[in-house]
Amino acid sequence: MKYDLLPEAKKLSMPALMVVGSEDASTPLEHQKILFDALPGRKEFHVIAGSGHTFRAEKHIAELRQIFIKWIGKL
Repeated sequence: MKYDLLPEAKKLSMPALMVVGSEDASTPLEHQKILFDALPGRKEFHVIAGSGHTFRAEKHIAELRQIFIKWIGKL
């Protein structure tokens, strides 16, 4: 509650990629979706099923890697 990024989100002009974990207890998926919706322009949102706030399991890291590769390929 100390930092509110929403008023500043509309100022971003670069492409944005958000990759979040479905089990993130510190930053709930609903809150991350609110920030994503506030971003202007070219953006993409992915949820890694079963992951928390950080991606530590090999299968989550592999999925994250594939998301990055596809994202970079689109730029």
